[in-house]
Amino acid sequence: MRSIICFIGVFLCLRTTASDSSAICEPKDVPGSRNDWIVLQEMSLGCWSNFTSQDGKEVHILKLLSSPENILTLLLPAANPSVLIITSSSALNILVYDNPAVNIYVKNGSSIRFFGKTGIPPQIQDAPFADSDSAVLKWAEETFGGVTSFTSARDPRNITFTGMKGAQRPSTCALQPETTADKQFIELNLKPPSDELKACYTKHSEEPLHVINIPDDVKIQNVSLHLPTKSKFFLRGPAGTVWVINNTKEIQFVSNNHIILNGMSVPLKETISDDPREIRQKVLLKFKGIPITSYSEIHLNVSHIQLWIRDTSSSVSTEVEHTTPAPSSSSVPIQMQLFSSPDYRLPLDPSSKVQSDKRVYVEITSESCGKIFSSINVRSCYVRPMQMVRKMQFEVEANNIRECPKRLSFSLEMLQDLPSSSWELECTVKLCDHSNRFCINETQVKRSFQVKPYISNQNPCFEFGLSAVLGIAFGGFLIGVLLTGALWFIKIRTGHPVALGMRSTAAELSVFSISGCPCGLTKRQPVPTHPSPSENSSANSSTGSTQSTPTSSMA
Repeated sequence: MRSIICFIGVFLCLRTTASDSSAICEPKDVPGSRNDWIVLQEMSLGCWSNFTSQDGKEVHILKLLSSPENILTLLLPAANPSVLIITSSSALNILVYDNPAVNIYVKNGSSIRFFGKTGIPPQIQDAPFADSDSAVLKWAEETFGGVTSFTSARDPRNITFTGMKGAQRPSTCALQPETTADKQFIELNLKPPSDELKACYTKHSEEPLHVINIPDDVKIQNVSLHLPTKSKFFLRGPAGTVWVINNTKEIQFVSNNHIILNGMSVPLKETISDDPREIRQKVLLKFKGIPITSYSEIHLNVSHIQLWIRDTSSSVSTEVEHTTPAPSSSSVPIQMQLFSSPDYRLPLDPSSKVQSDKRVYVEITSESCGKIFSSINVRSCYVRPMQMVRKMQFEVEANNIRECPKRLSFSLEMLQDLPSSSWELECTVKLCDHSNRFCINETQVKRSFQVKPYISNQNPCFEFGLSAVLGIAFGGFLIGVLLTGALWFIKIRTGHPVALGMRSTAAELSVFSISGCPCGLTKRQPVPTHPSPSENSSANSSTGSTQSTPTSSMA
């Protein structure tokens, strides 16, 4: 009986252990939809070609998917002569850094404001209504003879046209899924996605098993999947989802959707719910209790996505780094300059060092100041060396009752005891109009500088002025007169002269000796007790003459 009870206990223990090892970890939001082992990226419909119109202009179509309250900054100075057609699902606020060589067409009545060096806003023309991307393409081809590019951008912060380079391009613009980095002539700074990817990762010694779940309310049609070799995958998505897996070897997978593996179609007919508990049961059944390495849920509601699952023991894939570029640091050209004086006339060179007991004066400005924007709002400032960050307390400096450019100052005292000498000042700023209702998105401006520790003067010496020197001299004169009178009085009363070491007395009464100051103008020398060589020689000669005539010597 005892053996049966022990057997049942061991069986339950093993069952519980196996169940816990195969449990799904708790997924959490992945900021920016990427970390060191998983990357989710949206793919939008777009294209580009080598088309140029008869008058030498390119034709670009920009499809914006954004909410009306967002403000987009569009930078065109480096763009080639072109026609720019802007379409959007709703009326947007667009701030354009203009280029006279670009003609702009707008659909859906978006509000556009211009700023730039020319000061002459280009003419805005209305584009006809089109209910689909293909209809916009058709109208542009019929009006201008062709299309150079079609770009879709969801929640853009700023868009920069850098100009076409000499890249190989097709002759026609045919829409297909692409990433933001596929075009070399445009830079897209998009708002980071939020709550679109939930995932968790648990390290196991066994062969990796990754579970990917797309809930039924997410309408994704195509998933381009990049997987490490020698892995197992459980892929679950809504009906109609297609998983495309390329350049992958030695993988095993289970899915309820259609799979295209290295160009070969693999239809699968599994029925799997999007409930994590049912997914776990299926995983235990299909993979014989192998522990689950990662669990991911995708909530990005777009038609095409790319997803990377990476081996954390290997280096980052260059393909991922190529298709996920870093966003631009500034949406509008904003400059920061440091000064060493409050009159803002002496710019601070990055290589010169500033003593930590001094103040540094900052001026932040932009070419758009005084045109559309009338103020610069500084939200915060930080200084940072390699691994340290310190928030700076800055003071706003007067600027003739103007808010643009913005002038600040801050003290370096808090950096006095820190080991680094090279620092970078970074401030978060916003450009706004006079009412502060129309502002661009926050951006960062940076500037480097050097700090030299301030060492206070520890010398205890007094600094004497002219009046102090005259007073000391007069006092010394009175002391001398009194001493001389005292010696004369003693000689008259006693009849015996008093021998004084005047040299020693003068030295003892020296101003620098009395004050005990170690840094006087002259260093006190001890009075020699032995005569100098010249004195010795004269003494010797006089001694010889004395011995020859002792009587006269006595006289």
